Amino acid sequence: MASDQPPFDVQSPEPPSPPPPPPPANPLPWEDPAYPRLEALYETAKLVLLYPRQAFSRMSTTVSLVKPILFAVIMGWVGILVGQIYQWAFRSTLASLMPWRFQRWDFLFSKVASIGMVITAPVWVLLGLGLATLVLHLFLLLYGGARGGLEVSLRTLAYTSATHLFHIIPVLGGLVGWLWWVVVASLGLAEAHQTSAGKAFAAVLTSLVLCCVCMLVAFFLALAAIFGAF
Repeated sequence: MASDQPPFDVQSPEPPSPPPPPPPANPLPWEDPAYPRLEALYETAKLVLLYPRQAFSRMSTTVSLVKPILFAVIMGWVGILVGQIYQWAFRSTLASLMPWRFQRWDFLFSKVASIGMVITAPVWVLLGLGLATLVLHLFLLLYGGARGGLEVSLRTLAYTSATHLFHIIPVLGGLVGWLWWVVVASLGLAEAHQTSAGKAFAAVLTSLVLCCVCMLVAFFLALAAIFGAF
């Protein structure tokens, strides 16, 4: 008796995976191997700071992640280095004006700590970049704006590290850089994920509020521990 079942299961072929998106016709200078490295670094930072929408529309999503991460490390290291130099100059000025307020060993310890901060700067930059990417991408998902993957957010935030260059401005450079980072990150995430600027800004703002809350909680916990020790 012939069986109604076919002698073997015929599996339908799997649909082909979509091809990766083509690279931008006009890539970022930092992602263009034809550019000299120092010129590419300068031109990319200028684009990100002055023309963020144009910069992130030219950002590739297929080039090696090493390039945007290296860009972030360089920008972050420069910002930390300049900040420590200003701190040395400020402390030296105070020490010369009020020598009775600064002990020799305290001043030496601060110099050693500053040198250690400069040497280990790439580690702190990478940790900050990774944490910021996870938090921002999570809120972008909650607001329905993460059309790209986590890698897209990482690439975008790596290039927003160009705002570290504002630390070159004495006194107010850190504040100006922080405020402009909010603008650049919002526009960059909106362009990279092809979502609205409102959703991207909401994700950035919510992550900053969460960061401030965590810092306040840590401060009060440390304060409570100090009072508890006494």
